[in-house]
Amino acid sequence: MFGDLHHFSHPFNSRIHRNSTSKKAAQRRRIAMTRAAALICGLASIFQPALGQSYPNKPVRMITPFPPGGATDRVARTVAAKLSTSLGQQVVVDNRPGANSRIATEIAAKANPDGYTLLVCALTHVTNPGLSKSLPYDTVKDFSSISLFAKTSSVLLVHPKVPAKTVKELVALSNSKPQGLNYASAGAGTAAHLGMELFKLASNVKATHISYKGAGPQVTALIAGQVDLAFAVTSTAKPYVENGRLVAIALAAQSRSKSLPSVPTFAEVGYPGIEIYAWSGLLAPAKTPDPIVRLLNQEINKALQLPEVLKIFDADGTEATPGTSREMSVYIESEIKKWTKVIHESGITPE
Repeated sequence: MFGDLHHFSHPFNSRIHRNSTSKKAAQRRRIAMTRAAALICGLASIFQPALGQSYPNKPVRMITPFPPGGATDRVARTVAAKLSTSLGQQVVVDNRPGANSRIATEIAAKANPDGYTLLVCALTHVTNPGLSKSLPYDTVKDFSSISLFAKTSSVLLVHPKVPAKTVKELVALSNSKPQGLNYASAGAGTAAHLGMELFKLASNVKATHISYKGAGPQVTALIAGQVDLAFAVTSTAKPYVENGRLVAIALAAQSRSKSLPSVPTFAEVGYPGIEIYAWSGLLAPAKTPDPIVRLLNQEINKALQLPEVLKIFDADGTEATPGTSREMSVYIESEIKKWTKVIHESGITPE
């Protein structure tokens, strides 16, 4: 009888055994769940790059608000060509000029946020909020910043007959004339127009606005002596300054230009804050996936550092401006604030 004691099972002992077994089973389940979670995370990390690489799988449209052949269009086409190579899909520049860039901007704002419709933006993008009573889009909320492309500084020019070769002499001369001086712009709301209004607010120079249809007629009028002064981008001004047909007074930039190294900045001559750039960059419709924005930013920054791209930009007097998407967003918001203030304080009436 006693030889079979090892088979004896007391109810209390059975409960201990069952509890022990239950705890071990629960522990095994926890371990299995932990391993499964780790496996899922591992697979996600493995396949995430592959998912990101699925974009683009068809041509990308880059809408630009300006006609073919202009400075912004040349920059856009230069970048688009490099993106076509690096992304493995054609990036097509679609010119949609008109309404001070509002037509193209509205098209882009209402496009699907899938990375296949992008918008080239420039100074008009940040001046329109102040110049228009209403816009069919929100300049900030309806777009995701991708990257700035480039910028070109502006220079204040006078006709050689004007007896002033410095900013202070120019201000004094304008105030000595009952009607002041006349200045040309490439059109109402352009950089040449708003830039001069910024200069007037900072210096109290007296000057009357005369609007022309484009940068070409504006510069032609200045060379002919039909007006006294004007702002123009350095690439346009350089040949006329070098041959003596125009005189460069001051550069509206943070630092001196390689194109016109002898021309001082406004800050150097006592007028800080007068900075006027013709710039361009790339936007996407709001809610475009972050991986697409990061990919485009990365490839654009690579393109902007290529020697062949820099050579093209240098020929146009343009400076490449690689940077982050966040830096572009901050720049756009600061430009909107700056130019809206100039528009309001100078009394320019919104359309």
